[in-house]
Amino acid sequence: MRFRQIIFDVDDTLIDFADTENFALHRLFNAHHWPLTEDLQRRYHSYNQSLWRQLETGALTYDQLSEMVFHNFIKENYHINVDGLAVMDEYRSYFGQAYKLLPGVEDTLRFAKKSGYELTILSNGEAYMQRHRLELAGIKNYFNLIITSEEAGYSKPDARIFDYFFDRAEYGPEETVFFGDGLQSDILGAENYGFSSVWYNHRGRK
Repeated sequence: MRFRQIIFDVDDTLIDFADTENFALHRLFNAHHWPLTEDLQRRYHSYNQSLWRQLETGALTYDQLSEMVFHNFIKENYHINVDGLAVMDEYRSYFGQAYKLLPGVEDTLRFAKKSGYELTILSNGEAYMQRHRLELAGIKNYFNLIITSEEAGYSKPDARIFDYFFDRAEYGPEETVFFGDGLQSDILGAENYGFSSVWYNHRGRK
C-alpha cells in the first residue's frame, strides 16, 4: 500500500459547511433582529469567502479576518457599527452547534479505518470548535491526530502548518494523501509541500 495516512479537511469535506453557515447566520441575525434575505446571505457568503482567500494568501491574519467580517458587513448593509470580534465570537458559538455530515462520510471513514489507514485532520479553524463539532457528529474517534490553524499558528496552504502537522504525525508526506474540498488551501497546499492529494469537488466548482 503506497499511502499509510489520510489527512481530511473538516468543513465541506466531512461536515456540510453550507448547512452550518446557514444555521449560524440565522441564529445570529435573528438574535439581533437584523433581517436576513437570501440576497444578503449570498452577499455575506461571497464576502466571507473573499476574506478567507486573503487569509490563505497571507494578505490577512486570522485575527484581522475575525475583526473585519461582521464589522464591515453589518456596517455596509445595515449601517450599524458593531464590535466585530464580539459578533464573531457569538457567530462561532452558533457555528459550533452545527455538525451535519455530508453524504457517505461515516461509511468512508469506517472503510478507510478498516483498511488500515491512519486518519487525521488538518483544518483552518479554531481548535475547540472543530473538535467539538467532530465529536457532536460522532466521528471524532476515527482520527488519531487533529490539528487546526489556531494551534499551528499558520493557515493552509502555508508550508509551516504542514511542518507543524508532520512533526506530530506518525507518517511523513511520502506516505500521506490529503483529501479536501479546498483547491487553494488543501490541494495547492499539499502540492506545494510535495505530497499527494485528492480534490473532493462535490460542489462542482470550476
